[in-house]
Amino acid sequence: MIRLLVLSFIACLSTIGGVYGAVSWKSSAKTDTAKDTGPKLQMMKTHMVSVPILTNGEVMGYVVTRMQFTADTELVKLSTIQPEVFVADEAFRQIYETTPNDIRTGRKQAIKDLAANIAAGANKRLGRDVIKDIMIDSWTYLSKADMMKNNERNR
Repeated sequence: MIRLLVLSFIACLSTIGGVYGAVSWKSSAKTDTAKDTGPKLQMMKTHMVSVPILTNGEVMGYVVTRMQFTADTELVKLSTIQPEVFVADEAFRQIYETTPNDIRTGRKQAIKDLAANIAAGANKRLGRDVIKDIMIDSWTYLSKADMMKNNERNR
């Protein structure tokens, strides 16, 4: 009878110890994942950017695009200038300088390079590493003839 009582007491203690261990392990795992591992990012968008595509001094068409990007929330709060303006302007500059050749050749790496160059250029001009990643929200190429048709319809 005493053996049965001792065995029951040991079983209860091991159950309580197991439950306590599981609860404390689970709560310590939650605090580890809750720690902030990096900067908090926010999604932002530029306005539509329309870039003329020139060949030999003649307008061949326009690239119309909108960029989305992630920005460091704390650095955006500290800045007096919003990064959307710099991203849009840098997008215009990069597209204007590189797109004519890339449209003709269809180079797939061009978009990846374009996004990286826009982020680097905007961050350099902002003086901080605010922009983390650039994504293309929309991208359209309109030929000169398409633009003329749209203008005639809108009159």
